Amino acid sequence: MKTKNNSKLGKGMAALLGSSAMNNEVVESFTKKTDEIKKETKKVAVENTPLMIDVNSIIPNKEQPRKIFKEADLQELSNSIKENGIIQPLIVSESEEAGKFILIAGERRLRASKLAKLYRVPVVVKRATKKDTLVMAIIENVQRSDLNCVEEALAYFQLMEEFNLTQEEVAKKIGKERSTIANFLRILKLPRDVIALLQKEKLSFGHAKVLAVVKESERAKRLANQAVEEQWSVRELERNLKAKAKPAKTEKNNFYDEKMDFLKQKLESKTGFHFNLKSKKNGAGQMTIKFSNEAEFNDIFEYLMK
Repeated sequence: MKTKNNSKLGKGMAALLGSSAMNNEVVESFTKKTDEIKKETKKVAVENTPLMIDVNSIIPNKEQPRKIFKEADLQELSNSIKENGIIQPLIVSESEEAGKFILIAGERRLRASKLAKLYRVPVVVKRATKKDTLVMAIIENVQRSDLNCVEEALAYFQLMEEFNLTQEEVAKKIGKERSTIANFLRILKLPRDVIALLQKEKLSFGHAKVLAVVKESERAKRLANQAVEEQWSVRELERNLKAKAKPAKTEKNNFYDEKMDFLKQKLESKTGFHFNLKSKKNGAGQMTIKFSNEAEFNDIFEYLMK
């Protein structure tokens, strides 16, 4: 004979716990928690699974470090997308505007997809702060070698300015040496005409590092233009820089004066700081390190303390 002891089973938690006010609170709390877990699980699934979304729902990231997109390269990628589709999903974050997404990484693929007249593209949704978004965009472009040296330098400068980071902190986030970050930042002090040649990729980052040690603006521009016209390598630019240096003083210290430029460039390349070296005939002299703001001074101080 079947008993009725289990008559409440299968009727839900309310039936199991009874209908008291306290038990109703327990039921509501459990239900709410269950719903939260379901939502969180769904959110995690969405964040780790490529979704197909409308290309027009993706808002380009205004903080995108890459500013120059070559039309020929975009057309080539567009043709590849028409033939093979998009192999690597774009990375986006949810916008405050309903149904819209902010692009974190993949603007070149997005532009090429629009050229290919695709209506939807695969994306991976990430939860990211403004700083996370900028860092991810920089890392993706740097890893793919998509940025020219000026764009990369501006991206590092933006990270430092907007989020009050030191060169050391930027280097840690990007995965580069601090001296590398310092060398990129130094090229932003070059004359505008030289920066324009770097943006057009007529000169390389190696050329930029050599020109960054030239104090006279006009001389830097003259050397840069000559390097482009005569297609100098970085070493050829270095040789011409030394050849056109000011004549040495009559009274000189044979060791220091002959090697001064070489030692100065080596120090600046290694540390990313701007040095000034002076020597006397008796072998005495001075070594000074210049800084242009408090943040740069702090970087020098931290470097020396190590």
